[in-house]
Amino acid sequence: MQFSRRVPNLVASITFLIALLNILSNISGRFQSSTEILNREVNIYFHSTAFATSIFTGLLLLILSWGLRRRKKRAWLLTIMIIVLNLSTELFRYPYNLTQLGLSIFLLGVLIHYRDEFYAKSDPTTPLRPLFAFILTFIFLLIVGSLLYYFRHSSNISGTPSLEEVLLTVIEGFVWIAGPVRLTSKIAQQGIDLTLGLFGIFIILIPIATFLRRVRAIPPSTTEEKELAIELNKKFGDCDSLAYFATRDDKSIVWTRNRKAGIAYRVQSGVMLASGDPFGEYSLWSEAIDAFLSLSREFGWTPAIMGASETGGKLWMERAHFSAIEIGDEAIINVKEFSLDGRVMNNVRQTLGKAKRAGIQTHVAKVSELGESDRRIIESSAQSWRGGSGERGFSMSMDRFLSEIDGDALLVSGTLNGELVGFLYFLPWGKVGYSLDRMQRAPRHLPGLTEMLIHATIEYCEEFGFEHLSLNFAAFRSLIERAEKISAGPILRGTRFLLRLVSGWFQIESLYRFNAKFQPEWQARYLLYPGIGELSRVIWAALRAEKFIGSFGRRHIS
Repeated sequence: MQFSRRVPNLVASITFLIALLNILSNISGRFQSSTEILNREVNIYFHSTAFATSIFTGLLLLILSWGLRRRKKRAWLLTIMIIVLNLSTELFRYPYNLTQLGLSIFLLGVLIHYRDEFYAKSDPTTPLRPLFAFILTFIFLLIVGSLLYYFRHSSNISGTPSLEEVLLTVIEGFVWIAGPVRLTSKIAQQGIDLTLGLFGIFIILIPIATFLRRVRAIPPSTTEEKELAIELNKKFGDCDSLAYFATRDDKSIVWTRNRKAGIAYRVQSGVMLASGDPFGEYSLWSEAIDAFLSLSREFGWTPAIMGASETGGKLWMERAHFSAIEIGDEAIINVKEFSLDGRVMNNVRQTLGKAKRAGIQTHVAKVSELGESDRRIIESSAQSWRGGSGERGFSMSMDRFLSEIDGDALLVSGTLNGELVGFLYFLPWGKVGYSLDRMQRAPRHLPGLTEMLIHATIEYCEEFGFEHLSLNFAAFRSLIERAEKISAGPILRGTRFLLRLVSGWFQIESLYRFNAKFQPEWQARYLLYPGIGELSRVIWAALRAEKFIGSFGRRHIS
């Protein structure tokens, strides 16, 4: 069982090595002799030395190795076809190369015997896409090749060829055949022959790459699914402050059989990236994780989780044997225990006093309670304050704002002389509290505005019986704290120095300092990934999903 799971990687590695030798043999003469020996004795995918050492075969095998490693059914099928074609031509040769025949038959047998290991689907919605890719690439490079003759080498053209002759020369050049149009310069002729030949290679390789490419993401969740997820969050969302963010419009959802639990995800760069913990009934989280992993295997995606909690992370590791990296901490205020008393709260008290003396007033309302005119003012201000930057975030932010479907969301606004100067936007955290989504304010400097809005939210939660308030996410908080200790070593201090350098763009340290003023409880969040070999791909996908946002989190002080 363990060996069968390794077959795709083994076959892919062999294919990759053969491809690499083919390409190197065309780049450097020192590799040609060894490649010729390999081709003569171990002719698995190709027939002749010339074909084996061509750039086309090398690139084709590179693409195949990528598809085989991802367990692509189409890559498996194409490999079978190439081996069968090779065997068919080899049987007509005499004398036979028994080593060559034996290895080809052996590899063919391995692929057929372990065919169930190559199950990953490709895009089922666009079966003609490779054909379209071929046509478009052919037309584009045909035009480019013609322009090379007319503009780049017009002074070197022998005679006055017609357009038809130029087009015929370009097309024949794609397959390394000399056409009717020739250049007077030998160097120029060799250059354009090589260029057109490479164009022909890409005309073939691009459709093949399209044929083997990863499947596109499943469409985002429907309105019905989002409404169901919101209802489940009301019933079972107390254990995860990020559960509501599963209802983002750009996320898909994989459900348990009874649809009482699920996992929100997005496919990014071939990674099936889940956001936070599963949502819904806790007893069904394991089933949801199994469904998630099954879907990732079906399409050949790399499964990963961004922003898992301690509880959810342990369950993921039990079910999937993932590894974890702590990416930061969420600042959670315990409403019942919060107090402005004591020396540690001096700074917050003084800042609140300044804001009150400046005349700032706060207003708290649910989205369902806002009038149409209020919505327009808030939306207009939010857009104006944001400037040209677009919406950001994935695992810890919402891509909707003041939507009717989010009627229980909370808007805490601040006004000065009747003018809106800032607001906080919170999403429901089950029945126990709220989780901060947006924090925006007017460009002018108003000391204490944000602190006053947070304090107003805490008072609202206390009045209506909510227990918790989730504030900003502080990336690498534990690292920053450890680096401040006298026992910190040079590596830790060096990492802290790098964080300070990028903090101006990503607000890493400033968010941590701001959160710490309220003496919150820190709850760690994790990035989970299958193994070290997939880590770089997972990190890249996570950064793309989060749109390269500051502090890898959801909120920032505007």
